[in-house]
Amino acid sequence: MADQTDALTLRAERTRNHLAELVDRLQNQITPAELMHQLVGRRGANARSPSLTDMITDQVSRNPMACMMIAAGIGWLMISDRADRGRPARRPRASARRRGGLSKRRRSRKTV
Repeated sequence: MADQTDALTLRAERTRNHLAELVDRLQNQITPAELMHQLVGRRGANARSPSLTDMITDQVSRNPMACMMIAAGIGWLMISDRADRGRPARRPRASARRRGGLSKRRRSRKTV
């Protein structure tokens, strides 16, 4: 029983160390400088993998319609956000305010 516990403890410690090393490597790969290097086409430590620009170009050439729709959606969001900033805050419509008042009057007439 003690052997199994020791073996599980050792396995958990190895797994924990492996995950810590993996997280460290990923953090180093996802720095803004590394992303910029990938975007411009320079290769980092892993020269076998395609650059970000290569991957984007490949996706656009394989799925042009989907990429156009994504770009249109992003553009729409940006334009609507810009348009909303210029507008004053919304107020309730006059008809909605009147409806609330009319319903109270109608209730009072029915009770009379």
